Amino acid sequence: MNENEKLAQDVKAWRAKEGFTAEAAAKVLGIPKRTFEGIEQGRGFPYPVLLRAAMKSEDLLQKPLREDLQRGE
Repeated sequence: MNENEKLAQDVKAWRAKEGFTAEAAAKVLGIPKRTFEGIEQGRGFPYPVLLRAAMKSEDLLQKPLREDLQRGE
């Protein structure tokens, strides 16, 4: 498995764990939805270390923001 495939797997697992749609996950991470979808499809991302750090950030996943995104707002 190459790095892009590993990143795709990690991103998919994170999104499933958090219960986000692709659109909500992209919004939380501050990247375009198409970029997020490309990452999930294994096309890679120029800053994988930063992306992984963002996915682990508790500040990024504050409860009010999570609730808004899960409702689709």
